[in-house]
Amino acid sequence: MLFFFSFCAAPAARAAPYEAAESLVELSKPSMVIPGGQSIGVIMSTEGVSVVGFSSVVVESGALQNPAEAAGLRIGDFITTVNDEAITSNQQMIDLVDQIGASGENCLVEYFRSGIRETVEVEPLYCTDSQTWRIGLYVRDNTAGVGTLTYYDPASLSYGALGHTVSGLDYGVEEGELGEVIRASVQGIRAGAAGVPGEKLGVFLSDEWQGDIMANGLFGIYGSLQNAPTPGYSDIAIPIAEPGQVETGPAQIYTVINGEKVEAFSINIVKIMENYKSTGRGMIVEVTDPKLIEAASGIVQGMSGSPIIQKGMLAGAVTHVFVNDPIYGYACFAQWMWEEAEASLAR
Repeated sequence: MLFFFSFCAAPAARAAPYEAAESLVELSKPSMVIPGGQSIGVIMSTEGVSVVGFSSVVVESGALQNPAEAAGLRIGDFITTVNDEAITSNQQMIDLVDQIGASGENCLVEYFRSGIRETVEVEPLYCTDSQTWRIGLYVRDNTAGVGTLTYYDPASLSYGALGHTVSGLDYGVEEGELGEVIRASVQGIRAGAAGVPGEKLGVFLSDEWQGDIMANGLFGIYGSLQNAPTPGYSDIAIPIAEPGQVETGPAQIYTVINGEKVEAFSINIVKIMENYKSTGRGMIVEVTDPKLIEAASGIVQGMSGSPIIQKGMLAGAVTHVFVNDPIYGYACFAQWMWEEAEASLAR
């Protein structure tokens, strides 16, 4: 499965630190929140590069080798340092690896995977094609992506979005803002297929509304909007469902497939998994709406955070797609998002 966000490509593997801090703050549940569905541009205030592919190194014998892949790096990993030097761009990393390889040293690569910081040692190899020392990676220094607003509180304009963590950022609050969310428009959809997840093709619109990102957790990003976002499918505030109130059966998701129009699409909640909180997965959902299936073949990248509505309550948010069958995906409970936002922002 893939997260529907350009910085993430693997499922979360542990509970966010907020769970250990819950006893330190008194969590409150809002009386009502406005469900989202609006597309948002997410711009991160962070340094680093994302692994987007592998490119084998042609060694002197003519053989093809890939030391980075052999060392365990994966597509979607977010590289922050190499030999303790902060990475700020793809070209800088290319030059640094070349310098390290020429000196006869190995590269100690520090990276994030599903919110967890890890390190791996990689041996650069001399590439006879490029005549440089390489480790066999394609990386991208893009620090922006398209996601979906899950909810906002009409009183405080605090919000939750995405439904999953953003790799490359620590959990919780750092000094200052972690980035910003801004208005976005969907210009097209590349439909998914078995083995190839689809994608929303969006553009950022910097006018009218935006907000800050003050926390990054297992279940999403959180902060405050400067003003109310463009209208969603419904501007009527609804309660957040307790996980025990969510049932298998029919529900709806709010999301955008064209421009900025938020629409409601039918889904079926096929499995409830309250005991899987540490993985970020609370339920399995199936897209049943013919219009969404025709437009996108089901769930696509950029749909992450799309709110799930059941029986007039905010039940959860879409988070993952099954790559081999995009009709199906995972979702988290909305209450998990709200509790995480409360605990993270109270620190």
